[in-house]
Amino acid sequence: MFNFNHVAISVNDLDKTLDFYKSFGFEKYKEYHNDDIDIVMIKLGGVVIEIFHYNENNKLPEHSKSLATDLKTIGNKHFAIGVKDINEAKKFVEDNKLNDSEITINHGRLGKPYFFIKDPNGILMEIIEEG
Repeated sequence: MFNFNHVAISVNDLDKTLDFYKSFGFEKYKEYHNDDIDIVMIKLGGVVIEIFHYNENNKLPEHSKSLATDLKTIGNKHFAIGVKDINEAKKFVEDNKLNDSEITINHGRLGKPYFFIKDPNGILMEIIEEG
């Protein structure tokens, strides 16, 4: 009866955000623009991100820029994209300079290797090995 539909994020720089997500293979497929807001839908496989860009926006709180401090705050924490090889994904992110700090591959409590990066707005994105 139900299927997951999309994740929504609000950003302060639409062009940088679109360039960042296009690096991972996301493609733009819907958009809306008026004087106050731009809304762009991007898609990768079955994952859809709805991007909101308001001319006047509130900055991401500092505590939400770090997984260690944000997990205790009520609300959405991050979204994840899956990969076949976590080491290959790490190399891709580093080679394309898609992260501004050192990447550490972790092994989660559920046994999957993963790492986190931030998009140009500071929003956390997990890259996790599937399988």
